[in-house]
Amino acid sequence: MSSRLSVEERRAHLIEAAIGLAEKKGVAGVTTRDVAQAAGVSLGVVHYCFENKDALMTELVKALSMELRDSVDADETVWADTGTGKEALHKLVRQGLELMWRNIEATPERQLLTYETTTYALREGESTPAKLAIAREQYKFNDSTVADVMDHCRDATGCDWNIPLPQLSRFILSVIDGIVLRWLVDDDSDAVQAQLDLLAEMVTAHAN
Repeated sequence: MSSRLSVEERRAHLIEAAIGLAEKKGVAGVTTRDVAQAAGVSLGVVHYCFENKDALMTELVKALSMELRDSVDADETVWADTGTGKEALHKLVRQGLELMWRNIEATPERQLLTYETTTYALREGESTPAKLAIAREQYKFNDSTVADVMDHCRDATGCDWNIPLPQLSRFILSVIDGIVLRWLVDDDSDAVQAQLDLLAEMVTAHAN
């Protein structure tokens, strides 16, 4: 890796290397030495960018979450000329869920990794509280990401949510978690489409 890369570029490169390793061998099996070798850098570079493996894993789960957020934001046509009112909001929410789903469906290994990261943090957190913080940060970041998207949907259509946004985003994230986990089990994409239809209707019902 070029020495001219900025710290942020180095961090991104190391995170991507960690994701690739974790997809192959699981989160628990990844070491900072493995990441250094996969990224083609010294172990010192890894520890310069991340204090320890826990810090790297925290940024890893954020990167996975941002991939889903970016999949919604990437198609600018979705956000253009949306119209106003609840019907427009419903259409926009459903389109956003569809864009997110396309990313999920194309990356099953990465989706499995998000659940592995959570269970790893919870299991190891019994003896190491710092690891429990990985899972909590993961969901805190995901809640914020979903809330930002719902904020964008509200502003684009001139609607208002009639329940607190943090409550709504937590509900949406919980449902998506379950949908994706069930899909990883039974690989039924048709069922997912029906569930996303239902989720969009349930979300829109909480808007004025």
